[in-house]
Amino acid sequence: MSRIYPQHCVAYIYHNGHKLMTSYSYEHTGGYHEVAGNTMVLSLKVKDLVWIGTTHGAYCHGYPYTGFSGWKL
Repeated sequence: MSRIYPQHCVAYIYHNGHKLMTSYSYEHTGGYHEVAGNTMVLSLKVKDLVWIGTTHGAYCHGYPYTGFSGWKL
């Protein structure tokens, strides 16, 4: 059975429990999706936590399309 309504996904970047940034992706008719991305630079201290949270758990749209990278500058 196919879905009647398109899906969307919202991904958030958190730093120590505070939501800092939001990205939004929407499934268009025909099954293709928009692509969203952001870049941010944070000054982190020992024991700081940074993570991504989404509206649909670990995956958006049923596939592992969400990624996260970090670098020490």
